[in-house]
Amino acid sequence: MNDGRTPDHNPQQPLRPPQPQRPQRQALRTRDVILIGVYTAVYLVLISIPAAPAHLIPVLMPFMGLGCGIFGSTAYLLAITKSRAFGTATIIGILLALLMGVIHGNYFTVATAIVSSIAADLLARSGGYQTKGSLIASSGVFNLWTVGMVLPYMITRQSHLRSLAERYGADYAQRMANLFPLWMLPVIIVMAFAGGIIGGWLGYRLLDRHFRRAGLA
Repeated sequence: MNDGRTPDHNPQQPLRPPQPQRPQRQALRTRDVILIGVYTAVYLVLISIPAAPAHLIPVLMPFMGLGCGIFGSTAYLLAITKSRAFGTATIIGILLALLMGVIHGNYFTVATAIVSSIAADLLARSGGYQTKGSLIASSGVFNLWTVGMVLPYMITRQSHLRSLAERYGADYAQRMANLFPLWMLPVIIVMAFAGGIIGGWLGYRLLDRHFRRAGLA
């Protein structure tokens, strides 16, 4: 007797609802590049929130990478989840390298921005640009670009301090030297990564609760 079931149906195995398919990855389109530029501008505005007081109060400067990650990661996640294409993080990193590195004359930032953004791109792609863990990890790695801002104190220390003394005076140069001893580099790296992770977690919650409903991610 035909009871309406399909021939391959096993009555002991419950029917499962169809699983949603992961969005297909796509090549960057012109619209994506424009959006990346917009989100990069938003990112720069957001990281200026912790950067401004750090420049006014030098004792806060070692924590600038931490603050940039916490404040800026939401804009970063919006960009990569909106485009869902490899190259998004890399383009943001190149723009940061041009704006933060070349304009300020710190070429270490150029190197760290490019390397960290490519690594972040690969991490985001490994999760299809929607997996929580890969997005947050990508945010943490991306924020390592900020380490380049302090590398002159570590790699070209003496010449950099002489340059600061010529421009701002010996007292300022000595204060900066005290803020950035060589042993601070691992601490700076850990804080930068932690800032990106914290900001990525907060940004993912915002994306999940608000931006996706509004069609922005």
